[in-house]
Amino acid sequence: MSYLSDYLYQYFDEVSYKEFYRDVFPVGSFEQKGVFEKGKYNGILVEVTNEKLNSGKPRVLRHTITDDLEKLDEVVSRDNFCLMSPISYAGKTRDSSMARELYALAFDLDGLISTDKSPYSGIKELFWQIENTDYRIPKPTYVVSSGTGLHLYYVFEKPIPLFANVLEQLEVYKRKLTWFLWHDSISTLHDKIQYEPVCQGFRVVGTITKTGERVRAFKTGPKVTMEYMNSYYPDEFQVKEFTYKSDLTLDQAKEKYPKWYQERIIEKKPKNTWIFNRRVYDRWLQRIQTEYSVGHRYWCVWVLAVTAMKCGVSLDELERDAFGLIERFNKDENPFTKEDVLAALEGYDSAWFTYPVEKMAYRSDIPIEKNKRNGRKQKDHVKMMNLIRDEINQNKTWNKIGNGRKPKKDIVQKWRLEHPNGKKAECIRDTGLTKPTVYKWWNNQ
Repeated sequence: MSYLSDYLYQYFDEVSYKEFYRDVFPVGSFEQKGVFEKGKYNGILVEVTNEKLNSGKPRVLRHTITDDLEKLDEVVSRDNFCLMSPISYAGKTRDSSMARELYALAFDLDGLISTDKSPYSGIKELFWQIENTDYRIPKPTYVVSSGTGLHLYYVFEKPIPLFANVLEQLEVYKRKLTWFLWHDSISTLHDKIQYEPVCQGFRVVGTITKTGERVRAFKTGPKVTMEYMNSYYPDEFQVKEFTYKSDLTLDQAKEKYPKWYQERIIEKKPKNTWIFNRRVYDRWLQRIQTEYSVGHRYWCVWVLAVTAMKCGVSLDELERDAFGLIERFNKDENPFTKEDVLAALEGYDSAWFTYPVEKMAYRSDIPIEKNKRNGRKQKDHVKMMNLIRDEINQNKTWNKIGNGRKPKKDIVQKWRLEHPNGKKAECIRDTGLTKPTVYKWWNNQ
């Protein structure tokens, strides 16, 4: 038993994996096996098996979790690495664009402080801050011991529909609470916080861990509401525009969010995307193989997953390539495992379509050049490209037919229309504009 499980066992009641998931997903949450019911969705569980494909890479299975939860018995009986999100999905794709209801907000917490004299130091501080309302950590419904770390589950009394605007607010909220959870009095990794998306998958309760024990769940508090979660933070971090599942039908969503309904439900469009050429993916895979560094292997694979999404590469192909990197990565002393790969594959999500190239380079520690100027200074390169442009367009109609660089004002206003609850910092990050430029045009109509 890990020291984390040992501590939790002393103070809280342990629940079985079936009790845990039945509480997270009450009866009626999912479709019944073999029965289609409009408005009902399913859970998705990903399992990395020990079975090898002809390529030598592990076989990855995706299981549909129906209302009986029977599939859990099957996967728990095996010693494979499994991930699942506390979310229901439409179809079989574990992508944020297909996410429908959020049943719990879950957080990962690693690097808890532990010393020979005080092995429980980090986890004690965590619960001390939870119990003291002067701090900013709400009481979780469950704390799960995942072997070397903890998962905190805030299970909602009623699930929250994941409309686009709600998901964006939840991302802001989750980032704020994550910052408090990874405080320097709790985690040794406070300067390397892992900010994860709302739809992040977590190791399945009851399955095997890195250390060989089973993932264990402990009941630590009641179910929560979004109002309770909001009470811990100021307005700018709160999730305000949301409604619980039972209060909003799809027809009501159509009336309240007409643009979202038209684009995401009728036209089935993904979020705004920046599409890359397929060669970008192939080139990035080659660079990872020769330029990776030990401390950035996870992020190299994560960026590979983001790039695959941008380039239209299938998830199956991405998985084959990503798992194929394990042998190369394991030439170093610190092992890189298949569960590390599967965690990094969370980057294959439309939520990251607009992730900036500069940040991809920073995360992976591999420089990425956006455009080549063949040795020319930027000023000279721009002059040359303008000459070519004017020659092609006879220097008369080019700027009059809507081509060329968009005015900064238009870029800012377009971003604000697409992100009605967005912040200036997010606009700066997504558009690449400077802070003075965004501030200048923020309220200019």
